Parts: sequence; C-alpha cells; structure tokens
Amino acid sequence: MSWLCDLHTHSTVSDGTLTPGELVQRAHHSGVDLLALTDHDDVAGITEARARAEALGLELFPGIELSVSEQKGERQMHILGLGIDPDAPLLLERVVEFRRTRLERGARIVEQLNRHGIRLSFERVREIARGGAMGRPHVARALVEAGICGSVNEAFARFLRRGRAGYVARDGLDAEGAISLIHAAGGIASLAHPPRSQGVDAAGGLETFVGRLVRLGLDALEVYHPSHKPSQEKRLRRLVRAHDLVETGGSDFHGDEQREIVLGRGRGRLRLGRRFYDAIQARLAERRRAPQSI
Repeated sequence: MSWLCDLHTHSTVSDGTLTPGELVQRAHHSGVDLLALTDHDDVAGITEARARAEALGLELFPGIELSVSEQKGERQMHILGLGIDPDAPLLLERVVEFRRTRLERGARIVEQLNRHGIRLSFERVREIARGGAMGRPHVARALVEAGICGSVNEAFARFLRRGRAGYVARDGLDAEGAISLIHAAGGIASLAHPPRSQGVDAAGGLETFVGRLVRLGLDALEVYHPSHKPSQEKRLRRLVRAHDLVETGGSDFHGDEQREIVLGRGRGRLRLGRRFYDAIQARLAERRRAPQSI
C-alpha cells in the first residue's frame, strides 16, 4: 500500500468525538502514515497524540486550525497551521485566550436559545465539550441529545447558522494575526476549505480573497477536502500555481457522526502521498530561513 497522509483532523480537544489517542489509533487502522492533528484554536491534544503515534510507528505532525473573523463577523475563514511547535510561548499564550472566548461565546449561544424558548443547559454543553475548545458543534450535540433536533446538521440549519436564533458572531483573530501567529510558531499557514470561507464575493471573489492572504504571508491552500467538487479542486490548483503556494488536503475528520468520512480518504477520493508532505517540508525550511516577526 502506498504512503498516505491526512493533514486535517480533529479530536475531543476541539469538536471531534475521539480522544487524541483514539484518533491516532483510528488513523493507524486506516493505513495513515502521517497524521496532522489540527484542533480548533488549541494544541492540548498534541502530547497525547504524539505518544500514541510513537507507540504505533505513525508520524504525528503538529497543527492547529485557527478561527478568523473580520468585518464584525461578515468575513470568516479557518487557517491551518501545519508543522508548528505546539510549545511556542506566544502560541500557548493565545490558546489560553481562545479557550476563554470560546467558552464565553458558548454561554451566549445557550443564553440566546433560552431567550427564544429553546431550553438548553450550558452545563450540559460544557460536559459534552469534555474540557475541549467549546464550539457550536457541542451546542448542536446538546440540541440533538435533548430531542430538539434530529441531527447536528439540523441543529445548525435551524438554530446555529448566521441569522438563526442561536447565532453569535465569533470574536477571533484577523487573517494577518492568524498567519503571523502560525509563522511565529514555526509553521506554515494554509487556508482551510477555501470555498467554505464566508464573505467571499462570487464572481472572481476567491481569486481576490486568496491574493490578499498571499500578501499577508499565506503559504498554502487546502485543495483537497471532502466538501470540494472536482471543479473546485481545479480552480484551487490554478490559484496554487498562480501564487506559488503549496497544496494541502485532509479529511477534516471529526469522528463517527460523519460515518461517510474516513481518515486518509475522506469520502473515498482523498489520497495524499508523500509529495504533499515533502512540499510542506520544503516550505517549512524556507520559512525557518526567513526572519520572523509578529
């Protein structure tokens, strides 16, 4: 079997359903040779994941997925930090702040739902989050558990998306801050699932959007993702070539709630070989030779 990597996954440290160790075990069972753990706004799972990976002979690639919010929440995106040092002091300092703001946002979401007659316990949401970086998926799971919704997708559609009763705009980094933080932690910055970014105008908007991020230091685009259509992948590959970026990809695995998503394979089309990892390592080497500032 050929060498396989997955550069976008989540554990219970953010909104996944498997612990970091369980995630690595599942990746090993799925034939993944290198796994990037990229929890939302947190790196607390890296130590556990790395220990399990070493025991299994799998390589653990430390990462993070930073939430970006600009223009009062009108423009939102996720930026992956790959190959970071999870012990970088500035990163750890910001992670503490991210945990606090995520907890505050979760409380506000539940408060808004309660005001609209949707009875939900914030303490139960905290229990579901299991000490991880709280996010809307934890509220969605609480809504399903309470019988208010039949699925996480329904919970988002009815209550948690922009314009719904439980939506609260996210306070987060701007893109420049996210990219700089990733570089300061020794990693490269990759725009996650670009077509899903919010606030990107339709006609030619993605090209302009990516061009701005490149000027801020963006290193890569997540070309391969389970939500991408072949036509979108083709468009993203053109942008990679136009801006001399690196291609990345991953399953965006969150656990068994999405049974159609398999680690290393996504919905079946995702198969990233060693050339992707080699290209990332080459860009990391370039970054390490360049002066860093934040």
